[in-house]
Amino acid sequence: MTTSADIRFEGVTFRYKSGVDSNDSDDSDSSSSAGSEADSARPALIDVDCQVEAGTFVGITGPSDAGKSTFCRCLSGFVPHFFDGDLDGSVSIAGTDVPESSIGELGETVGYVFEDPFDQLTGAATTVLEEVAFGLERIGTPREDIEPRARECLDRVGIEALADRDPGTLSGGQLQRLAIASVLALDPGILVLDEPTSQLDPAGTEAVFDLAESMHEAGYTICLVSQDLHRLAPRADRLLVLGDGRLRYDDDPRTVLTAIEEASEANESNGSVTIPGTLRIGRALRERGLFDGDLPLTVAELEVGTDIEALRSTNARRASSGEATTPAASAPSNSAAAVPPESESGTSGSNTPESAVSEANPPNSDPSDSASPPASASSDDPPLIDVENASHTYASGTDALADVSLSMDGGCVAILGHNGAGKTTLAKQLNGLLTPTSGTVRIAGRDTSEAPVARLAREVGLCFQNPDDQLFRPTVESELRFGPERLGYDEARVDELVEEALAVSGLDAVRDTDTYDLGRAQRGRVAIASVLAMDTPAVVLDEPTGGQDSSGVSIVGDIVDDCRSAGRLVVLVTHDVGFAAEHADRLVVLADGAVIADGPPRAVFDSDRAAIERAGVTIPVATRAASVLGLGEDVLSVGELLSRLDTS
Repeated sequence: MTTSADIRFEGVTFRYKSGVDSNDSDDSDSSSSAGSEADSARPALIDVDCQVEAGTFVGITGPSDAGKSTFCRCLSGFVPHFFDGDLDGSVSIAGTDVPESSIGELGETVGYVFEDPFDQLTGAATTVLEEVAFGLERIGTPREDIEPRARECLDRVGIEALADRDPGTLSGGQLQRLAIASVLALDPGILVLDEPTSQLDPAGTEAVFDLAESMHEAGYTICLVSQDLHRLAPRADRLLVLGDGRLRYDDDPRTVLTAIEEASEANESNGSVTIPGTLRIGRALRERGLFDGDLPLTVAELEVGTDIEALRSTNARRASSGEATTPAASAPSNSAAAVPPESESGTSGSNTPESAVSEANPPNSDPSDSASPPASASSDDPPLIDVENASHTYASGTDALADVSLSMDGGCVAILGHNGAGKTTLAKQLNGLLTPTSGTVRIAGRDTSEAPVARLAREVGLCFQNPDDQLFRPTVESELRFGPERLGYDEARVDELVEEALAVSGLDAVRDTDTYDLGRAQRGRVAIASVLAMDTPAVVLDEPTGGQDSSGVSIVGDIVDDCRSAGRLVVLVTHDVGFAAEHADRLVVLADGAVIADGPPRAVFDSDRAAIERAGVTIPVATRAASVLGLGEDVLSVGELLSRLDTS
């Protein structure tokens, strides 16, 4: 390991030069300003003072447009050597002035993992092993040491078994692990990871955080940018919170998050920082005299600090007096997601091993609930999407789907599973971009192998995981107009659809902005809005919350709920289990291309949890917290847990 070093920022202000492409960060993404022109008027970083001692694990968080990626670029020398602009103040690594050192020189000390692996990988390697070996060859590593070192790094990120695979055949999450391995191979003393888990499944995310923690314990300096404070806060020594280019908070994570939670309670802005659910629950318990000690960052800390016996006594006393409510009734009455409705079409396919899951959880919501999806117009109508015994094998020989059978006809269906489980392959089957090797997929009764994709696009809109694979028009508004115009809507209807999509996606202020002047989070919402504007009966959203801050996730959640209320089918492909639990009526869990569970969220999480977690689905924090507190096994969200606490 290269010797770790002190990091110093002294009065650092940086403004990107107009026209400079900085769009692979969040720092050109403004949810509250009028786009890139307004952003260029404000520096990406403003008067930042910060010192990080060698060997420290620093967590970095904040909303979109906060300056997080620019902060990381300053560490690695990409600012100012690659991204041109005006830099004031001083940035140094172990006393070495960053502006006076080349990116190559800094690379011996600082390893930088980008958010998007496509920006990092060479694209020239024919195997995963060659990709990792490339950097080792460039720095003159002895030939006999290259392969063992490369395999060691692949093993550390959990993809050594993929060493001989073509990188072009990997999933987004697998590519991110490969990018991390390629940096680890160079053994820098400082590791900078900019949203490294945004495309990973829960198991992969946990593995990356564990890897960062183990490297920290080995003496590395870690600077990790993430919105996932549930995992970041317990591991970090310090938490930096950036907002509008300024360093808003800098202290140990518990102190910072407690301060933000208190500011939120006082109706002050929390800067779109998602407070860990355990901290919110601990605060509520403390207010009731049931929690002692520092507010908890983990479920284990929550359990230790809570007076479980007193809570149980309270539960028993209220139960005996008739005050307690039933679990279903204790969910917030205005939250359709808290007790998801089950549409008639939400039945599991015949190949589902856990078919009993669906039967174990009968509908428990009021049919008159406005958020409930309407039933099909006639029982004789075919389901909107019908997948029957579908399997898919790629030309490379990779088996992606294995005998999948599903019917979907309304509401929100979330498809969960580990990276490489077949989720994206299934998503592309749902509008004909791929057709099954065997079996059948029907859209509105049409066999996708016989219908043109353009015809199927009138029924199902698909939003890709990577917005840059989808966006191509010069402005946000022109991007949104393209789809409905191609579908033949008249101009008045196109105008109406575009205005609606801009409004619900929080993009009206940037309608005239070049999409590539926006940050990754906003580009993701542009891609979603472009699909919404097509007004198809079904929309398929592949990882729609990836890279979004708290505000962005809330916007996406509202979009999903609005679509459900309007009777549209929403298919979510996601690793965000908490989001799926809150907004989906039905969960479909894939493992190695096969459906292993299918049913309402409560039933799925209450089934074989070990099997579910092996498939890359982490039980939501609220569900685990409610279990240890004795508040039931079927809680899906922190809001529902707090409501149940009030009625316990």
